[in-house]
Amino acid sequence: MSKYSYASETAAYEQANPRSAARFAEAQQVLAGGNSRLTAYFKPFPFYVERAEGCELIDIDGNHRLDFYNNATSLILGHANPQVAAALIAQAEKGTAYANPTEPEVELATLLTGQIPSVERIRFTNSGTEGVALAIQAARAYTGKSKIAKIEGAYHGTSDTVSISVVTDLSRAGDADAPQPVPSSGGVTERTLSDVVIIPFNDSEAARRVITAHRDELAAVVVEPVMAGIGYVQADNAFLETLRELCDGQNVLLIYDEVQTFRMSPGGLQATVDIVPDMTCLGKIIGGGMAVGGFGGRADIMSVFDATEHAPVIPHGGTFNGNPMTMQAGLATMRQLSQDVYDRINEYGTTLRHQLDEMARHYDVPLSVTGTASFFGLQCTTQPIRDYRSAQGQDKVLQQKLFLHFLNNGIYISNKNSGNISALIGREEMDRFVEVWESFLVKVKSEEAS
Repeated sequence: MSKYSYASETAAYEQANPRSAARFAEAQQVLAGGNSRLTAYFKPFPFYVERAEGCELIDIDGNHRLDFYNNATSLILGHANPQVAAALIAQAEKGTAYANPTEPEVELATLLTGQIPSVERIRFTNSGTEGVALAIQAARAYTGKSKIAKIEGAYHGTSDTVSISVVTDLSRAGDADAPQPVPSSGGVTERTLSDVVIIPFNDSEAARRVITAHRDELAAVVVEPVMAGIGYVQADNAFLETLRELCDGQNVLLIYDEVQTFRMSPGGLQATVDIVPDMTCLGKIIGGGMAVGGFGGRADIMSVFDATEHAPVIPHGGTFNGNPMTMQAGLATMRQLSQDVYDRINEYGTTLRHQLDEMARHYDVPLSVTGTASFFGLQCTTQPIRDYRSAQGQDKVLQQKLFLHFLNNGIYISNKNSGNISALIGREEMDRFVEVWESFLVKVKSEEAS
């Protein structure tokens, strides 16, 4: 049992958000679960946003919060960026979607293939989930094999194949160095489960055993090179190098899920470590705040979608794939991302993590900070976190207390207590974050003493 309580934080939140409480009660009568996005829900109820400006959210109760979540990393330029808004208005006046290709799709594809080392050809979808699912399908079609390997605890969207060993019942998951696939969702069939093998994050020897044992059946290894779900812990270069080595020459494709990590540099994480996959999955920032996904890779692999000379190996359609609204928003965003922007948000991330971690040690409380580049994770433990299992066992009461404390003090982070920095975050916002963190440390220290 936890020695902490979040009752006072819950009461304060409920008092400050009566209209959101009422709206959520109404939503539960018409939306399954009250919403269409699991991560939007948290206890006691989510707040409803009326508008957003720059790095600030304003909810229907009139509360203002600094946004350190940025719609799950997707708004690298913050909210309502003037150039993105202008591009969307201009396109909307010409039409929002056609059943035909448009020039902005070619322009965004040209920009991305010019920046990402692994991507010679690209296709667009409407979500990261679709992008990952299609990359896996392409790997299976290209290699003629059916199994995939994924990392224990890694999230790659909600398609059946990757809804395995995301949030894992460890009593069913086997040994840490030989994890077994466990469904993380209802509706995952035994056949689907049998086509997935699991690798522990940052364990090169375990990866070697798993990939070697299944290489004749393995179409792809899918890896999130910075694991968001455990607080943005980056893969060791040695681990990624091992995966690259093991896939080479085995007719196994290495797929990076860079849906979130593409904000680390103009070429994503792969450009910063110079360990290049065969395929890359994209999303978030490439849509400029619009619904988007993408996937790409070597030209020979991506040829499975080519319908110019014969029926495609994989027929891929989608009413809103590459739609001009999304493409224009993506172009307007990507064209503003100079190297200076990446450098500044990454530097701010490093500075923030250092300040928070030093402060937690000063107050001698069971909290620490993980992350890389512009990402951060606030951990309710002082134990080192390198993989999914080492991130487990944290005090869930303390985690909820931390989340609500930030909400009640005007800062929005994810309900997993992680976040990221947009280009509109400055010293003032950083200082405010540190102040709220320190006030939480003081509160925790006081409760421990009582």
